[in-house]
Amino acid sequence: MTPARPSSAAPVEPEVLPGEIKSDEPDARTLTGAVGAGVALVAVAFALFHTYTAAPFVGSFPDLIQRSVHLSFAFVLCFLLYPAWPGRSSARRPTVLDAALAAAALVALGYIIRHYDWIMENPSDSTRTGVILGTVLTVLTLEAARRTIGLIFTALGVIAIAYAYLGASIPGAWGHRGFDWVTIQESLYLSTQGILGNVTGISATLVAVFLVFGAILYHTGGGETFVDLAKLIAGRSHGGPAKVSVFSSAFFGTISGSAVANVVVDGIFNIPLMKRMKYKAEFAAAVEATASSGGQIMPPVMGAGAFIMAELLQISYTQVAIAAALPAILYYLGCGAAIHFEARRLGLGTIPRALIPRARDVFAWRRSAALFIPVILLTYFLLQGYTAQTSTFWSIIASLIIFVLSGSSLADCRARVLGLWRAFEAGGKGIVLVATLIAAAGIVIGMINLTGVGVKLSEFIIGTAGGSFLGALFLAMVVCLILGMGLPTTAAYVLAASVVAPALIKLGALPLAAHLFVFYFAIISAITPPVCAAVYVAAAIARADWVKTALIATRLGLAGFIAPYMFIYAPALLWQGPLVEIAWVTVTACVGVIALAAGSMGYLVRPASLRERAALLAAALLLIKPGLATDLAGFALLGAVLAIQRLRPAPVAQPAS
Repeated sequence: MTPARPSSAAPVEPEVLPGEIKSDEPDARTLTGAVGAGVALVAVAFALFHTYTAAPFVGSFPDLIQRSVHLSFAFVLCFLLYPAWPGRSSARRPTVLDAALAAAALVALGYIIRHYDWIMENPSDSTRTGVILGTVLTVLTLEAARRTIGLIFTALGVIAIAYAYLGASIPGAWGHRGFDWVTIQESLYLSTQGILGNVTGISATLVAVFLVFGAILYHTGGGETFVDLAKLIAGRSHGGPAKVSVFSSAFFGTISGSAVANVVVDGIFNIPLMKRMKYKAEFAAAVEATASSGGQIMPPVMGAGAFIMAELLQISYTQVAIAAALPAILYYLGCGAAIHFEARRLGLGTIPRALIPRARDVFAWRRSAALFIPVILLTYFLLQGYTAQTSTFWSIIASLIIFVLSGSSLADCRARVLGLWRAFEAGGKGIVLVATLIAAAGIVIGMINLTGVGVKLSEFIIGTAGGSFLGALFLAMVVCLILGMGLPTTAAYVLAASVVAPALIKLGALPLAAHLFVFYFAIISAITPPVCAAVYVAAAIARADWVKTALIATRLGLAGFIAPYMFIYAPALLWQGPLVEIAWVTVTACVGVIALAAGSMGYLVRPASLRERAALLAAALLLIKPGLATDLAGFALLGAVLAIQRLRPAPVAQPAS
């Protein structure tokens, strides 16, 4: 997406352009001429296909057909947009090999569409042609993942296939009887257990239309309006520029589903603004990375992973969003409180009045309608029990109508109609990354199911923890953080959910709580060193030391490390239980998160001594742990620190240099 420029009296120019940033997410080709127009047309058709099949009066095609069409578009765009070897001269335009790979994908997936009835009638059978085309599609899927995600996921897919094929040669408990190549391809290609499995089905129905909605919402002015709204709300408070980053990043993260993409879109304006307000480069980058990572857990519009979770748990997306609400508030409350305390400690200022938009401009009909009406409509339909596809479809229609009709003149309305082309093009291209990574995840998940290794991994986690629930949670956290080191959030969640969540459920965790636990740490991995993609990109924009940035981001995001343990032990935070219990647990958790931020940053109402910081951290842990006795002890300890600081004279604050 091309970021919208903030509307203010003195625009903030980005210090680093998106194309200059080196991250784990590759840059697509910028195509011009007839080839560029053709690729744009394919992308628009991709977005329109998913919008059309999301319509309640149309509906999706049969599973294998819908998924095959979805991957056909995705693979064609992938091989034409993403070069095999970035940096070489051949990377500028599609090569003959790229065109051949795109054609091969169409043949392999077209075979599924053409022979759909036979495949359904013969679920455990195959033909020589089917096995050959299955092999081709498997290779293409791994290559597409390599181009869009990197080598790690491709390597995981190869290892998973090798494990299934060579199982009889593996000694010990991890060995199995092994499967021949025909059986592997019957699972990966000619069934709904592999590349065209249920996870790809989620991508082909829920996630795709949701990403189209996000692109349209952004390109029709909703993104720029939200940034100005964030400035209006938080700009005049201590740490205003950083708090604006929290607000705007939370919003952009919900629609992008990628922490790295969120940093690129939002950070190129927020980070320079913070630096101009005398924030240190590392702190500015850490704020952006932490805030961007959490956007995927913020209802009502959550990232792509939330839709996958709903389908895996066989519950509605609304249930996931409601359960995620309080933990998401805790995450951003902790982040915002840490920013506030750090800003007070360093004597950082607010955003100048000249850079804060006027309320009447932000809430003017022509601007605010593009943001508020579609989001409110989406929330309303979801709460009324409509499916996610139907809710998103009508929100897209509302965005399109509002965008066209809010033109200032007939000529402006015509220009806006033409501008919708760019929105659909961005939506179609935005689906490619998610579609390819989920297709590759289908290979890994298919082999996990075929070999039964998922059950063994669950038993391994339980056995290693020695029956300790807390020990199993810690091991699950470590596994999720490791998986997330080289993978986007959605991919890390899908893999971890297949091997980690079942172990937690066996030990007594609620299924929804177990999946949210996995999802949180898949997200947090983006800021956890040594491999922290969101930090790398934010540090590149800020020209900051990434190690220092990662350490600050970890401190800012401490609530994200604690919140999953909180809702595992206190399901009331997921709206499970009596209303009184939910209210009490919410209050104690919020106060505990604020105390945690104060202790980690070394400031409450005054700079804190080492003893006071230790007491604040102890109070935080007591308040976070469920139980009346620990809550009362935590409040008492926090009150004591507050009283001591109030009675101590305030030192003269020195502005940060």
